[in-house]
Amino acid sequence: MNIITTVVGSYPIDDEYKPDTFNEKILDKLDMYDEFKKPIYQTVDDYVKYNIDIICDGQPRNDMVKIFTSKINGFETIDNTVHIIGKITPSASPIGVSDLKYAAKIAHQKNPKYQLYATIDEIFKHEKCGIKGMITGPTSIIHSCNITNFYEDRKSAIYDLAYALQDEAKALEKAGACAIQIDEPFISTGVEDIEVSRRGVEIISKAVNIPVILHVCGDLEDVLEDLLEFNVEILDFEFRGMPENIKTLKKVWNKNTDKIISIGCIDTKLHEVDNIKDVVNTIKQVVDITDEKNVIIDPDCGMRMLDKNIAQEKLNLLDEIKKEGV
Repeated sequence: MNIITTVVGSYPIDDEYKPDTFNEKILDKLDMYDEFKKPIYQTVDDYVKYNIDIICDGQPRNDMVKIFTSKINGFETIDNTVHIIGKITPSASPIGVSDLKYAAKIAHQKNPKYQLYATIDEIFKHEKCGIKGMITGPTSIIHSCNITNFYEDRKSAIYDLAYALQDEAKALEKAGACAIQIDEPFISTGVEDIEVSRRGVEIISKAVNIPVILHVCGDLEDVLEDLLEFNVEILDFEFRGMPENIKTLKKVWNKNTDKIISIGCIDTKLHEVDNIKDVVNTIKQVVDITDEKNVIIDPDCGMRMLDKNIAQEKLNLLDEIKKEGV
């Protein structure tokens, strides 16, 4: 079994990153200091230290919704609640490209194996490591917002947002992302018609020529069979903290399915280091179903809510399993 590792998204950061060097203080005086470069640097440093094959920037700038609604036209945040106030149209400039390039630069300086434009095949062959572009999916964003104006239903808003996010995906691909990850935690809740969510995802996925990873956490009993038909290359699910999903996968898996299942095998709700035997057992149970020879393992979800030292130990556990095998 050939194993590579990745992360889902968010990573623990300190409360404040104040300017401390002379140059940083000058930039701060000129209102040009970027307080988020330090957490990106520290996050990438951990990812490289623990040999994560496909990294990201750790999403330090905001929560997974406001990262996008603060830039895409048609949204306004009032008292920490996002409102849709007009027609949703693309951001004037790419949202995540500069952070993706910065994270890639740091990773490459620490280990030249990390490269922009790495392919998934090269990563599976352990020739290169890559960085993925992160996008919060249209269903999850729209269902996190109040509709104040313009739209009579969420379906139309989801489609308009999907086209806005399509521009972001293209920009991330052009910048050198090895894959695009679309985070759609709301799909498992059933709040939206699955075909609406599917079209929203596919408006994005069909616009790029690199693999698309669809991350859906939560209980998949009512949606997994449909998710296997989405036009994406990789499906990333929560298995360690939601073992019921293994039973559901066994029920609906078809040996002719052309998807790679990325195995969430580290419990991100657990504020301590996972038992390695439990993690290995989760991986084995999923692989017994999919019969994959090339396997991706990662945490169940983002790790922002964990203490930094616990998150580091969980990354180390992934690295151990990759090296030792299952």
